[in-house]
Parts: sequence; structure tokens; C-alpha cells
Amino acid sequence: MKARRSLMMVALAVAVVAPATAQDLEGRFTVAFQGGTDSEVSGNVLAGVSGQLFELPVVVESRKYRDIFNADVRLQGFIGYGVTPSGEIFARASHYRLESPGGVSVGTVADDPLFAFVDPYEEWGVEVGYRFYLASRTSLKSYIAPVGGVRLLDRMLFALSAPDRGSAIYNVPLYDASTVAVFGLDIGFTYDLGSTFYIGLEAELRYQTKPSASNTAPGLTGINDEGERWSAPVVATVGLRF
Repeated sequence: MKARRSLMMVALAVAVVAPATAQDLEGRFTVAFQGGTDSEVSGNVLAGVSGQLFELPVVVESRKYRDIFNADVRLQGFIGYGVTPSGEIFARASHYRLESPGGVSVGTVADDPLFAFVDPYEEWGVEVGYRFYLASRTSLKSYIAPVGGVRLLDRMLFALSAPDRGSAIYNVPLYDASTVAVFGLDIGFTYDLGSTFYIGLEAELRYQTKPSASNTAPGLTGINDEGERWSAPVVATVGLRF
């Protein structure tokens, strides 16, 4: 939440309309760096299942990404080219990693508490899209951009612990290393600091398809039947056009 408030303060600091003296975008390249964070909108890491574990009845409740992981820093690199006075095609590379604090309550074993410890979530992504700018010849330019791409996800393992029973299992496969599709929409603005440099703020919405499920432990079949993810990144931008 602190990161999101800081980004909004940047937006307020630069949201002053400048005279309409900026160049349009056609024939110009854009290179930018973006940094921010994600908000998890929906999507389950663990699906709810019931079965047998430690030779006892086990109930695992579904847990969302935001239940398991803490938000962290998203980093992105952007390159674009103006194909019309108000339109730009672009490609973007990104990296995002989520850590779990561990010891998340996920259910019961014979009515005793059950806790999960999940490996970090890590993605490397590539997206392409088209930005349509409003009032592209002014210093303050708002835009909307549909995007699509792929993300490479690391393999994910997890552990389950029932401390009251003195029992635990480790290195249980959850999701295989996967290439997943991602689709979404960007809304944002840029503010020219001159003829070349600019800053901006962007809100994104992303849908990520399900990673490949691993062959998990007996008694936990179905725990990885979900895994798709909706998220809402917010990033600040520093870039140049030439």
C-alpha cells in the first residue's frame, strides 16, 4: 500500500497541463523503464481438496495468491515506435517475484491445524501491444493500450506441516515450470519534461492462464487444479522519445 500511495503522489505532482507544443509520435522511438508493484485481484494458488495425509483425514481449503504471497517490486523495460501521430506499437519485458512468509494456515489434519510453506512465485514476461494516445501533441498525454503476451513461470514446490501432530511433508510438487498466456489492458499518462525525456504513471489489468499442474502427493489430488490469476500492476515510468 505504501508503494501504491507513493506512485499516486507522483501522479499528482506532475498532473499539470502544459501548452500544446509537444511533437506527435509518428516516426519516433520510445525507450522506457517502469517500476512498481502488483495488487492480486483474484486467483487461487491452492484449490480446496480433502483426502488422506499422514494416514489421517485432511482438509485443505482454497487459498488465493494474496493469501500466500506478499506484494513485491515489479520491473519492466519498454520499447515503442510511433506508427501514427497518436498511435504506438510496443514490446515490453518484465520480471516479478513474490515471496511467501510461510506458515500460512490452509486447513486441518484430523481437526488439528495444517500449515503450508510455498516456494516463491517468479515470472519473466514478454508483451506486445498498441497504445492509443489522447491529445498526443500536448505535454500531458493519456492513453489506453490492449496487450497480450507470455510469461515464463518457475517450478513451484510446497510443504505441509501439522505441528500438533509432529508431522510434515516437504518438496511436494505443485506447478511445473510453465509458459502461460497473458492478456490485459493498460491505462495511463505520460508527461513530457522536454522534447526527449518524459515521466508517467500506468495502471494495468492482467489475466494470466493456468500453469501446468505437477503430479502432486497422493491424498492431495486436485490441489493444483486452479492457478490462473488476475492482477492489477501499477507502475511509474521514466523514458525518452527520439
